[in-house]
Amino acid sequence: RLPVNPRRHKVAPENRKRVARACNNCNVRRIKCSGERPCQQCGNGSRECIYPSAEPNKNALLKEESERLRKRCVALEKSLQTVVPDDIARQELVQQFEHGETPARLRAVSLPSETSYATDEAEATEGRLLLDMDGNVRFLGASSGATFLDLLSRFMLTLVPLAFVPDSGYTAAEDASMFVASIGHYQTFDSRPLHDPGVDPLWLPSRTDMTLMMTALSYHIQDGNGDFISGGIYYWGELNVPAAVTLAPSHMDAIKSDNYRHLAFHNICFAFATHVLNHTPRPDEENAGDRYLKRAQMLLGNPLDTVRFTLRDVPVLALMGFYLVEINRRDAASIYITLAIHISITHGAFRHCDDEISKRVFWTLYVLDRWISCLMGRPPTFIDESIRLPMPADVPNLPSAAGLRAHIELARISGFIVCETFRIAPREQKPAQITHNIERALSKLETWLTHLPPSLQMSPGSFSVDPTCCTLHMAYNQLTLLTTRPIFFSAVKRAVAERYIQSGTWQLEHDPQYKQIQACSSAAHSNICIAQWVIQLYKQRRVLQANLHIVFNAAVVLMLNRILRAYAGAVDSEIQFAINLFAQESKTGNNYQRDCLKVLKDLKTIVDR
Repeated sequence: RLPVNPRRHKVAPENRKRVARACNNCNVRRIKCSGERPCQQCGNGSRECIYPSAEPNKNALLKEESERLRKRCVALEKSLQTVVPDDIARQELVQQFEHGETPARLRAVSLPSETSYATDEAEATEGRLLLDMDGNVRFLGASSGATFLDLLSRFMLTLVPLAFVPDSGYTAAEDASMFVASIGHYQTFDSRPLHDPGVDPLWLPSRTDMTLMMTALSYHIQDGNGDFISGGIYYWGELNVPAAVTLAPSHMDAIKSDNYRHLAFHNICFAFATHVLNHTPRPDEENAGDRYLKRAQMLLGNPLDTVRFTLRDVPVLALMGFYLVEINRRDAASIYITLAIHISITHGAFRHCDDEISKRVFWTLYVLDRWISCLMGRPPTFIDESIRLPMPADVPNLPSAAGLRAHIELARISGFIVCETFRIAPREQKPAQITHNIERALSKLETWLTHLPPSLQMSPGSFSVDPTCCTLHMAYNQLTLLTTRPIFFSAVKRAVAERYIQSGTWQLEHDPQYKQIQACSSAAHSNICIAQWVIQLYKQRRVLQANLHIVFNAAVVLMLNRILRAYAGAVDSEIQFAINLFAQESKTGNNYQRDCLKVLKDLKTIVDR
C-alpha cells in the first residue's frame, strides 16, 4: 500500500515555473509561456501575442449578488415590521408564507371591512410625541400636519421596497431616504432661543420708512389699504405711523414707564413689515425683524406680570403670535396668543367691548387661537359657548367687516373639526365613528360656503381679485381636505395593498366613501389653482406661511392621488408648481420652506418610482 501523498506546498508567485494564463500561441503549441506582452516565445518567433480574455470572477459575482439580496432582505424586514408591529403576529405571517399559504390578512387587505376602518379611525385620531431637531419632545395632535407626515413616512417606508427597481443604480435605502428617516421627528425652531440683540427700545426708523412699512403691512394682513372689497380677514387696529417721542432719561426708565408702551405695537408691526418686504437680515441676525421684535418685548416687559397689561396690549401680543408663526416658532406663538386671550378674558372683552375696533381685535384673536389649535392639533384656549360678544359690524371709517365675519364662522367650524372630528377635545367622551363627524363637518362647511355674501363668493372658473378673499376660500378647501384626509389616506393604503401585494385591480369608484375621497383630491386641486392665480396676479406679494402650509398639504394629497388612481395625468404640473414655489420661497425664507421643499422632492421620488 502506497503512503499518503504529502500536501503540496504553496509556491510563491515569484518562484512559480508557469504563469497563470498563457497566450494563445503558447497554448496551441503546448509550450511554456513567460507571461509578458509579448511573451518570449512570440517575440523570438515574431508572432502576434494575444492572450485570452479574462474569465469573470465567479466568487466576486456571487459576493455582489449576496450583498444585494442582504440589503433587500433588510429593507423587506423593516417594511414588514412597520406593517405588522406585533412580533407574534409577524412570526405567524412569515410561517404561513414558508408553508406556501397566502395569509388571510393579505387576502382581505383590500376589502373595506369594519375592522380595517376601525383601525384607520383610531390611527387618524391619535396624536404623536415627536422630536424636534434638538431632541425635545412635543405633543402634536391628529390635525397637525407634522403628525400626518409622520404617519405618511411610516407608510412610505413600506413602499420603498416596492419602489425599488433592480439594476437601476439605486438601492431601496437611497430612494427618499431623507423623508423616511424623518419618522418620529418634525421641523421647528421653538427649541432654539430667540435672537437677543442689544437695542435701544425708543429708536424709530425715518417717517418715510415707517410709512412704507405700515402701508405694506396693511396691504398684506389687513384691508389692503382700502382696496380689498372683503375688508380683509384680520383686523389689528389702526396701522398708523407713531408720533415723535420725547426721549426718556434712560432705557430702564423707558421700559418701566407706560408713556412709551404704545411703541411696542408699532415695533412688532415693523418686524412683520420687514418680513413681508423681504428685507435681508444683518449678518448677526436670524430674521430681519429680530431687532424690532426685541424692542416690542422690552417695551411690554415681563409677560407674566399682569399688573401692567391692559386691553391695549392685546393686539400687540396677537400680532407677535402671528409673526412668530411666520418665523417657524408655533409653540412660542401659541403662548403669546394664549396670554392675549387671558388678558381679554380678565378685562371682560369676551362679553363686552367699548368700540368696534376692540371688538374686531378680539375676534381676530379668536381666529388666531382656532388656527393655531388646528396647526398644532391641540385644544383651543376657550370654548365658543363662553363668548357673548356680538359679531363685527359695518361702521363708518372702518373697512367692511364681511371678510372678518366669514373668517370667524370658518374658525368655528375649524374648532369643531379639531375637537370633534379628530376627537382632540370632544364634548362627549363616548366612542363615536369618525365618519359620522366627518359628514357633520362637511355639512357645516357646505353651509358656510352657501351663505357667503356676494362680495366673497368665487366660482372655480372665475377667481376674485381680492387676495384675502382667495385666502378665505383656500382655508375652506384646506378644512375640507383636512376633514376627509383620513378616509383618503385609508383608500390609498387599500389601493397599494390591492395592486402591489395581491396584484389585483383597484376600483376606486366602487368604494363606499368615494364621495369623501373625491372631495379631498378636489379640494387639493382647487387650492393649487387659487394659489397659481394669486401668485400670477400679485407677483410681488409675499406668500405668508398660512398659505404655504395650505399649498404644501395640497401637493402631498395630489401626490398620494397619483398612487390612488395609478396615473400621472395633469396633476404633474400642479405638483411641480408647489415644488417651484417652495424652491423660490426657500431663498428668502427660513427652515420651514427648505424643509417642505425636501419633503416634497423626496415624496415625489417615491411616487414617481
